[in-house]
Amino acid sequence: MSDLTILGPAASRAMRTLWMAGELGIEFEHKADINFRGGDCRKPDFLAINRAGRVPAIKDSDISMGESCAINIYLAKKHGKLIPTDLVGEAKVLEWSFWVMTEVEKPMLNYLFHAAMLPDDQKDPKVVAQSVKDLEWPLEVLNTYLADHKWLVGDDFSVADLNVAAVLAWGKMSKYDFSAVPNVAEFMGRCLGRPAAKVR
Repeated sequence: MSDLTILGPAASRAMRTLWMAGELGIEFEHKADINFRGGDCRKPDFLAINRAGRVPAIKDSDISMGESCAINIYLAKKHGKLIPTDLVGEAKVLEWSFWVMTEVEKPMLNYLFHAAMLPDDQKDPKVVAQSVKDLEWPLEVLNTYLADHKWLVGDDFSVADLNVAAVLAWGKMSKYDFSAVPNVAEFMGRCLGRPAAKVR
């Protein structure tokens, strides 16, 4: 039996950690039946694992934690894969992971809901337009960087690429138009085309 348990359905931010576990080739138990919109995450037993009351969360032996990008970096370091071993390389992984969470995630999530997921009577075209505007600069930053780099840190796929691509995947789900940032589109194809990214 695996020591690692991943809590949260694949159709949530838990997808990022499920993808990471697949990349690492590690065994884990998946508790997908967490109704994060119905209050399961605010129950005492869940809050004992992730005090923020969000998915994903993990239990790994006596370690409990939340925050998908942090979980992924922890797993990469623990298993010694998909993360640089030098200080600068690790700092770059942190830089890209913080960047995607602060600059991209919120407007991309707003776009996903108001362009695709919400019922038509709840979609707000103004939110869609603002989300597109808010994403222009960060996506151009990434597009410019990728003009000279295949991967975000070093010469190989790493947890930095996974964390960034997992957030950008919401754009793919919502049919966001990436034509103005072709390097980003190609990067997403490289990342999301990996076998471990096919999370169910």
